Amino acid sequence: MRAIVLILISLFTYTVAIAQPNVDTFHLYFDLNVPTLNKNIERKIDLLIFNDKIISGSKISIIGYADFLGTEHYNKELSLQRAVNTKAYLVKYGLNAADIMTCVGKGEVRAKDTTDAEGNPDDRRVDIVVNYRGKNRGKKTTPFKINYPSNTEQTVALEKSNQTAKGGTATASKVRLSRSDSLLLAKKKSGSVADLNKMKEGQIIVLKNVYFPLGSHIIKPESYETLEQLYKILTDNPTMRISIEGHVCCIQEDEPDATDRDTDEPMLSYNRAKAIYNYLVRKGISEDRLQFRGFGKRYPIVAFERTEEDAELNRRVEIRIIGK
Repeated sequence: MRAIVLILISLFTYTVAIAQPNVDTFHLYFDLNVPTLNKNIERKIDLLIFNDKIISGSKISIIGYADFLGTEHYNKELSLQRAVNTKAYLVKYGLNAADIMTCVGKGEVRAKDTTDAEGNPDDRRVDIVVNYRGKNRGKKTTPFKINYPSNTEQTVALEKSNQTAKGGTATASKVRLSRSDSLLLAKKKSGSVADLNKMKEGQIIVLKNVYFPLGSHIIKPESYETLEQLYKILTDNPTMRISIEGHVCCIQEDEPDATDRDTDEPMLSYNRAKAIYNYLVRKGISEDRLQFRGFGKRYPIVAFERTEEDAELNRRVEIRIIGK
């Protein structure tokens, strides 16, 4: 009799497990009375996409909410706009719009026992509900081990555009990094773009406040202020020449570079550097004054990444002075 009971319990548990929907809900929290995505929200979405928590082929619902402050009509519109802005960001950075089944605003959430004049921050949100329907729910995480290069005379690809009488063509060439060049790469100068005016040939700064979605080479709009400053520095210093150098984090030892999900190629650091190069060329900076490189993971600032802060240090674009 006991054996029969155990079998029935096992069958019931198995049936419940099978019937349980493969669904996750992710919460995005907005500022008071603000429908637009802030940097923290964008960062969270980037991580969800990068870690395959939000994936094409799944069925997605986007549901906006507001707290009890304001009128019912205002809160309804506010919550809808939050949902619409979230959908637009997801589609812009890689999600198939056909996967989004619902995009609605539910209006205000009636919070119990809450009379705070500032409202309830937990209710100012968008919920992204993902039904995976058998899809892979996320990448397996393994510890990353990154070593400094043992050979300081590595051959790296360098694409440099040369002006020609016909308007210029892009040609690929090879450059060998000498030991002195490698040491120069390690001598980084932190600071703003304005510091380029004071820097000497060979010195490097990390290009701050230039953002890309994780796994993408598309420049985010909030980066343009910094890129405009870089453009102005180059305009004001017509003999200055720079190298734009991309670096990535969080890839295995046998991978030369991270995969760019926009092109499905293992060239993410290269493509990010090239995107900035293209921006400057479109603004009118001569191609002869610019070069770009993708170093992948060859020059980490932090050898062994253990935290997001470590990864952020390694995930960067640098500007190196190559002539003044």
